[in-house]
Amino acid sequence: MSIPSTTSALVIESKAKIVLKEVAAPRLRDDYVLVKTSAVALNPTDWKGAEGLVGSPIGTRVGCDYAGVVLAVGPKVKQDFKVGDRIAGGAHGSNQAELEDGAFAGVIAVKPDIAFKIPDSVSDQDAATFGLITTTVGLSFYHTVGLGLNRPSNPLSSPEAILIYGGASATGLIGIQFAKLAGYKVITTASAHNADYLKTLGADAVFDYHDSEAALASIKAELAGQPLKYAWDCVSFAETGEFCAKALAFSAPDVTKLEYVSLLPLDFPALTKIDARINARYVFYYTAFGEAFEKWGPVSADKEALDFAREFWVQTSDLIASGTLKAPRAYVNRGGAGLEGVLVGLQELKANKVSAGKLVYTL
Repeated sequence: MSIPSTTSALVIESKAKIVLKEVAAPRLRDDYVLVKTSAVALNPTDWKGAEGLVGSPIGTRVGCDYAGVVLAVGPKVKQDFKVGDRIAGGAHGSNQAELEDGAFAGVIAVKPDIAFKIPDSVSDQDAATFGLITTTVGLSFYHTVGLGLNRPSNPLSSPEAILIYGGASATGLIGIQFAKLAGYKVITTASAHNADYLKTLGADAVFDYHDSEAALASIKAELAGQPLKYAWDCVSFAETGEFCAKALAFSAPDVTKLEYVSLLPLDFPALTKIDARINARYVFYYTAFGEAFEKWGPVSADKEALDFAREFWVQTSDLIASGTLKAPRAYVNRGGAGLEGVLVGLQELKANKVSAGKLVYTL
């Protein structure tokens, strides 16, 4: 396939301003592949980058989730990807260290370690939803900085409880499935109208977070004395961290360590004041690329995270191919198709008008 010299892309022109413009197509790096995109999916980090909430990425290309067709393969790529393959995965959007990165463009450069071949049974629109959220689940649950959960390939012999705060978030939708597949009792929070959908994915109990005290009382009753050793906070605000800490504190004194993972840095000492047993930390999707970058400050390359992501995606691609891991509901082309539609979708996401699914746009 021929590779165009230019491509349309969404670029952060100034703070809070993303524009559609023609730019040079990304170069083919040794350990990357070039992809002609067919669909992209939106995540909160996409609009937050433009707002300056995740660094100051002026001049970068936006977007983390994609599906498309391989145009070219770098000489050091070890994955079995070839020109013409349909693949999907995660890109490093709004990357100040590499302005050509980002998924919201007609031609993109992506790391094949965080990608999978799209099975014939999966549409490009569904495939595009997996990249960022699934990688984040992997880091949160199984990587050395994560909760230390069992994997679906090694399920528990008897259920242990986990609290997933924000079950209707896109990450929550994937996390519920991984936890359930590994034999955990999944307790989650969401608006009442999303409860039935979350239960189809594997949630055992869903509590409305709008009344936090009532939700905590319901969680305590649901546990009925069972320890709650794990809490994963997909929302990651101060108040959600406090909620999770209070829920973990229901565990009896003989439970010596309580694990809490968020997706953003919080005041973790405040959580240990609620219960000194809490081991609190956060995971950051962008570390999975194994390259140095800058968001709130410089972050060193984490080769261990890259090695983990590569291995994790080999296993996860099998779960997708078998239909065991289901894509979140895709809201396709809300506001219009193409990159113009993406601009509308980013405003929808910023206005908190999306839950229990992901905005997806065809290109």
